[in-house]
Amino acid sequence: MVPSKPQKLGKISDGHNILFENESPWQSTIEHFFDEPDQNMSKIVGWLSSFKKENTTDFLYLSQEREDENLDTLRECIISLAVRSPKYRNAQNSFVESFRGKLEKTESKRLIAANINQKYKTLINNSKGTGKFAILFSEKDEFIYGDGFYTNINAATEHLNGLKIVIPMTPFITVVWSSPTAYQSYPRLISIEANSDIVEIVNNSVQVYSKEYLFYRSQQPRLIEHFKLGEHRVYDHRTDPVARLIDSLIPDESRKSFGLFCGA
Repeated sequence: MVPSKPQKLGKISDGHNILFENESPWQSTIEHFFDEPDQNMSKIVGWLSSFKKENTTDFLYLSQEREDENLDTLRECIISLAVRSPKYRNAQNSFVESFRGKLEKTESKRLIAANINQKYKTLINNSKGTGKFAILFSEKDEFIYGDGFYTNINAATEHLNGLKIVIPMTPFITVVWSSPTAYQSYPRLISIEANSDIVEIVNNSVQVYSKEYLFYRSQQPRLIEHFKLGEHRVYDHRTDPVARLIDSLIPDESRKSFGLFCGA
């Protein structure tokens, strides 16, 4: 265990509180929203790790549906991390400022928390049974984490059609969650050994989507130019390497159908 100040881990004071300068009946908190995913995070990581033990080949398809309850808990854990990330909060703030102009920090925090209060349960309910998963395992090369990660959940998102998320859960496990336009229902989850190229794609995406903070276990990442800009950025959809990785793992079946229809 290494002691560290919360600020050095990206902590945002009163980030989940809806506060006003004077006493108000509207004052509240959304902190309790995250009690269940936080309590289940360790269990879910252990569950994900169990697939590593079952994977005796480079590419493992699970032959049948595996524990719907765990999959929905995994979905809730990922969404909870997405909406609490500084990247999502920054998107919320930018969205409001596009209408209101520059906001003071106190008002910005209040409006962000109010938006999460409105959106979080909707996102959780709409996530149930949605999409497919690919679990990436790496033994030699470590995944990094940051104050942003690859996701197309933004300030306006309520429905998860077309969802794409790649999120490192531990230095050795990354979860890919995608909900294409059309996809085969089973298997809902696949597991693969990630080679160095895949780990690099994931880690570079963390740097692109992060602004200030990167976290690593023992392998210090080489900073790329996108991270040095100090902005939460996104890939251009025309050259997005992560989208190509996701599509290779969880194909969009509608594209195949369209190709056949067009005689491709």
